[in-house]
Amino acid sequence: RSYSDKFLSGSSDYDLFKNKNVDWMSGPFVKIVYIAVILFVWGLIHISTFFSAEDCWTVTNMAHGVTTFVMLHWIKGCPDDSTQGEYNGLTLFEQIDAGVPWTATKKFLILVPTLLCLIACFTASYKPFYIVVNCGIMLICVIGKFPQMHRVRIFGINSTPGIDNAVEYSPDTVNGKQARKKRS
Repeated sequence: RSYSDKFLSGSSDYDLFKNKNVDWMSGPFVKIVYIAVILFVWGLIHISTFFSAEDCWTVTNMAHGVTTFVMLHWIKGCPDDSTQGEYNGLTLFEQIDAGVPWTATKKFLILVPTLLCLIACFTASYKPFYIVVNCGIMLICVIGKFPQMHRVRIFGINSTPGIDNAVEYSPDTVNGKQARKKRS
């Protein structure tokens, strides 16, 4: 596949099909705002009377884990119509930096759940229950970010028929089902 038609003549640095869905993630203040939102959520949980001091970081870690899993690893595609469905089979994390592994943005997105897990375990005095909960959440968040998991759908969960797997057609199938043979 040649990408020579995606660039303007005389300006090889400008990609006409830049993915606007993830372009914002490499912005200069995104990491600062991301950390600030996590600290704000922790602050809201901390000032509430529902959770003890040792539970605050664990609840923050759980909220972060669920939110980032859904936003980064579950929702697929791109809301921008100019891509013509090129990213329909990719999650947001798979679209970051054009799928190049171990970029600064991807390393940061691996570091945050890891640090949240460590902070939550430390503030809970490494009690076994908190270790299991926090490390479980961290593993769910981090394993999907490894390059070996790029475009991998475990047990077919969250796979898109026709995009993530090959659709095979044969004369014996009608609409993906085995055709009934007529008896004479």
